This record gives sequence, structure tokens and C-alpha cells, in this order.
Amino acid sequence: MTHMSDESVSWWGKWLDKSIVFSFDKNGFRRHSARFDSNDLSVDLTGRVCVVTGANSGLGFATTEALACRGARVWMLCRNPERGQAARKEILQRYPEADLHLAIADLSSFESVRAFVAGFDEPHVDVLIQNAGVLPTERQFTDDGLELTLATNLVGPFLLMAQLLPRMVDADRARVIWVASGGMYAKKLDLHALTGRAGRFDGVSQYAHTKRAQSVLSKQLADRFRAYGIAVHCMHPGWASTPGVQSSIPNFWRVTRQILRSSEEGADTIVWLAACDKAQEQSGLFWFDRQAVPTHLRRGTQSTADEEHALWLQLLEWSGLEDSVFSAPTTR
Repeated sequence: MTHMSDESVSWWGKWLDKSIVFSFDKNGFRRHSARFDSNDLSVDLTGRVCVVTGANSGLGFATTEALACRGARVWMLCRNPERGQAARKEILQRYPEADLHLAIADLSSFESVRAFVAGFDEPHVDVLIQNAGVLPTERQFTDDGLELTLATNLVGPFLLMAQLLPRMVDADRARVIWVASGGMYAKKLDLHALTGRAGRFDGVSQYAHTKRAQSVLSKQLADRFRAYGIAVHCMHPGWASTPGVQSSIPNFWRVTRQILRSSEEGADTIVWLAACDKAQEQSGLFWFDRQAVPTHLRRGTQSTADEEHALWLQLLEWSGLEDSVFSAPTTR
């Protein structure tokens, strides 16, 4: 029997990672997880308050369960009350002592976001996981005048974070985690495209544009929040078989379902960033399978400092926020 040397294995793994398919799929996760430290998630999160958006299914559900079973108090932000209640009940059946709380909030609605925060009585927030997202097949606009994908995936979460920021300043080792997508690698930051108003609507393309913007925003927030001890991370989960993938891009799901990651595998790095402190001092990086990775894989997708600043200004305008909310957060 022939054995490959460590050098050959390393070379073969790098080649597979460049193929994308064999990195983003379940085989990629299994290969990458061989280097994980099993002690990283052997943690007690008692006393930590975590807010997870889109918590009733897929990556959000897997993340919620993983944090709750480690003792965290987890707030499940869900748009649909029935689905949220069913998800909470399912986790409690497996972990009866879990400290789970359900809150109804639609990230696409500024009014809903503000209503949630107004009734939220936690004095501090340790972890905010920006996971909620939509991938509509047709162009839709919210009551706030924004295209639905833009509002749900980017502007609503931006507003939520601003509203919760004083409570994160009060926390110890606080962190914000943006759940992006490998689809962003195909896109350049494009404010015109982000509006979702021009030309034929392509839901997959619009989704990818919002995810590219998340990665840019994450770096900007990391620079601003570093002085307050708040880490900001962005990650992508690879290709995971979630209800959202199955319903939003059914053709992709049918072709790839045999090689897709489980929701738990896709959520692993979210949980690692939330529960383990190893990345706390590496704020602003982009993560995949517990490793910092480049935010660009091909030429032509990089953005300039002026373009990135324009995104910041546009987010302030869309959300109706002042820059001072982020530059000088005050404690409660």
C-alpha cells in the first residue's frame, strides 16, 4: 500500500481548495476539520448572551443549538412566530435546561427592528450573529423603500447592530459575526447593483452583492470598534444543505445535494467565532473552516477606499443613522 507524504497531502489539499467545489463541499469540511483543535469548543458559555438572527432553521438553528447546549443564553430572532416556536421547542426537547428566548423581528423592517430593541431587556450582549437572509426570485420592495434582499441582508442588520451597540460596549469580549456566502467571490462592491432597482432582477446575483458588501462592512466596523474591545468577524459556511438553499436555488440544490455540508458543518465556524476566544484579537478578517482566508479569489473584485467609504455613507443614509452612533458609542 502506498502512503502519501505530509508534503504530498498538503499539496493535494491546496489543489482541492483551489477547485472551490472540493473545498466548499462536505469533503472539504472533513479535510479541513482534521486540523481543528477539539478543545476549542469545550467551553462553558454560562453568562454569555447571544443574539442569533434567522435562528429557526438552517445555519441559524444549528448555531443556536450549539451555543445553547454550552450554557449561553440565546435570543432567537425569527420573522415567523410559528416556525420560531417550533424551533425553540425542538432544541428544548434535546436540551431541557437550555436558556432559550424567542423574539419576533423582521430584519427587512426598520420598525420591527426598533420594536425588538425597545422591548429587549438584556443589559449586555456578548455575541451578535448576523445570519438572517433572503434570496427572493422577484424584485420586491419594503415599506422603507428598499429592495428586500438589501434590506434583510444588509441594512436591517446594520440598524440592529447600531441599536444594540451600547449593550455590546458594556460586555466583555463582545463580538459581531456576519454570515456571508462564497457567492460573494464572484462580485465586486457595486452600490448601484446593491439597490436592486436596475435591469432584470437576478436574485442570486443580488444576494451575492449583499454578501460582498457584508465583507467590506465587517472590515470597516472592525476598525471602528477595536477601541471598544468589540471584535467583528465575517465568515462563509461553504455549501450547506439548508431549507433556504433548497427553496431559493432548487436547481443548485438538486445537482449538489449529495456533496453539500450539513447545517452543523456549515455553522461550525460561526460557533467557533462565537464561543472560542482564539480569533478575538484578529478582528476584521474573513473566515472559512476556522481559518482566515482571502476575501478575493480573482482580479477585478477589489474595491477602492473611496468605494468602501461610499458604502458606509450609503448605509447611514438608508438606515437613517448618524455616523456618531458608531464612532462614539456610549454605555447604557
